[in-house]
Amino acid sequence: MKLTRRLGFLMLAGILASCTACGSETTPVPVKESIQEETDNSVSSSEETPVSESEENSDTQELKLDHTYVTQFGTVNAVSYPCFLFDYPGNWTVTNEEVSQTDETVVLTNERGSTITYTYIGGVAEGQLGSGSATDMTRIELSAVADSQFIPGYVDARNYEDLGKFVVAETKITGTMDMLTDSDFVDTDGAVSFAVLPENRTGTEETTDLPLRVQNTFWYSGYVSFTAQAPDGQFTEAEQTEVIAILSSFRVEDN
Repeated sequence: MKLTRRLGFLMLAGILASCTACGSETTPVPVKESIQEETDNSVSSSEETPVSESEENSDTQELKLDHTYVTQFGTVNAVSYPCFLFDYPGNWTVTNEEVSQTDETVVLTNERGSTITYTYIGGVAEGQLGSGSATDMTRIELSAVADSQFIPGYVDARNYEDLGKFVVAETKITGTMDMLTDSDFVDTDGAVSFAVLPENRTGTEETTDLPLRVQNTFWYSGYVSFTAQAPDGQFTEAEQTEVIAILSSFRVEDN
């Protein structure tokens, strides 16, 4: 009798233990898949971060104008004429320097053949520089794209402050006219150039066809120009950034 009761008790305990186990059973977590997913996300994040930082550094890289040129007309000719300065980066090279008793020319050139030219034309009275072509007219749109460091002052006893504020101007040919055959300007999407000019020169100009260095001059006890041209009439985005920075740095020594 005692043996029968003991067997019955053991059987009941076994049944209860089995039910308890069934009620607590849960679906196993795929540990390996979870770990792998977290690892993949970590790798992906670490791979993306350096690219993002590289792009940011490239976008914010500062243009370094680590060379400075000083014009020489006054020094070479032992006259009291201002020295002009301008800065430029190492990928531009001085390819021409000429100083005579009346004139000075300095040319910067890059690998593609774009040029920046400083010109001083002396020995010519104010207003007598030349009239250009007798038959060809050009319409030019001049718009300010940056401020210039050039601040006009005195040359000898004359004060040129009335020239006002100077800017870097984009000059674009928008029309041409042959006065022998045309009655009005023919619209054109023409060449783009840049020049340092008084701000009051911006707007639309209609003029006879003249070389850029002559067209975009200002009188400063002689004719002065600081201009930029591309070989195909159009600058690349990088060139345009450099050209504007170089032209903007144009200034008078000790000013």
